[in-house]
Amino acid sequence: MKKGTFRKWLYPVAIASLVLLSACGGGAKPAAEAGGGQTAATGGASGEPIKVGAIFSLTGPNSPLGVPEKQAVELLVKEINGAGGVNGRPVEVVFEDDKSDNTEAVKAIKKLVSKEKVVAVLGSSGSGPSLGMAEFAATEKLPLISMAAADQITNPVRAGIFKTPHTDVHGTKRIFKYLKEKGITKIATLNDSNPYGSGWTTQLQKYAPEYGITIVAEEKYGTKDPSMSSQLTKIKGTDAQALIVAGTNPGPATIVKEAKQLNMTIPIISSHGSANSKFLELVGDAGEGVLMVAGKLLVPDQVDANDPQAAVIKKFAEGYQAAYSSQPDGFAGYGYDGLNLLVEGLKQAGGDASKLGEVLEKVKYVGVTGEFTFSNDDHNGLTEDSMIMVEVKGGKFQIVK
Repeated sequence: MKKGTFRKWLYPVAIASLVLLSACGGGAKPAAEAGGGQTAATGGASGEPIKVGAIFSLTGPNSPLGVPEKQAVELLVKEINGAGGVNGRPVEVVFEDDKSDNTEAVKAIKKLVSKEKVVAVLGSSGSGPSLGMAEFAATEKLPLISMAAADQITNPVRAGIFKTPHTDVHGTKRIFKYLKEKGITKIATLNDSNPYGSGWTTQLQKYAPEYGITIVAEEKYGTKDPSMSSQLTKIKGTDAQALIVAGTNPGPATIVKEAKQLNMTIPIISSHGSANSKFLELVGDAGEGVLMVAGKLLVPDQVDANDPQAAVIKKFAEGYQAAYSSQPDGFAGYGYDGLNLLVEGLKQAGGDASKLGEVLEKVKYVGVTGEFTFSNDDHNGLTEDSMIMVEVKGGKFQIVK
């Protein structure tokens, strides 16, 4: 997208402080009803809308990620527009469903650029779709903020391409720190063969020596595989002291249930790709004792009151609960932080969207995912220190102290 096109859509901006609404009402839409091409309401703001695109996985395997992301963005859009919008202009978010498919994601972003003339895009939920979108956005000089975890989305750095989740590097380091504390030196890995799981495989291999850890077995599975018992049987025959699983649901839940059926007794540690209530629903009683690396939003009522994120997490969790009658997970937080970062960038850019990519590199923002400090060589802005380890106890996530 050309600079002149950006300027047509934005004027100098001044935005009021954002305070979460706690009475938005309405229930969450099932993934099957959350189709593409929808537009968030413009509320009480008037004037020419500032159009933003949002491509999430509203159907398909990644829908447990994409649906809460969409809901969080809708909640925040109502808040912004209810307070008068951005300099009196409403923020209009046009949603598209990538159907958890890489090709569909690229088609969606092309549509948003050519038809909707959006000034920036949020998404996608998955690493594969995000990588395809990022390549197109970089070519078009279109600011994009991804909700996916793979490190290669923002590494190497590309102008205008940012992301909100912790990367697989952060998750790997946080898990390895925990294992080192527990004296565990031999592990097995069982990761999805998609870009998300493959990214984890790369980072686990890379950082294991640094933490004195040996990988004694490496196994993969397909996203749609109904069973991973053969891989688990191989792992059971090794001297692994723990199993690290990287994937998004339902894969990790299936792995945990089958591991219990095979009487595997070593600790199972899952990546943040399955850190949501859907995992608990799918895994049932078999999940008891499973460990997971996650962001603090997963357990909002357990965050220390002195934590810089505590107040932000509390407000968002209360607002989301009031709107959707459910607790937000980290994926909802990725969407919420993404739009907040975009709005902060527009504010600091003085309304000139052609400067948005450059300005975002200077943004510092305390979000529900972590404390973001973007720079010209870091377009994720997070560290592993803002991640926590949780354990499933009594069907709920509990922080591991």
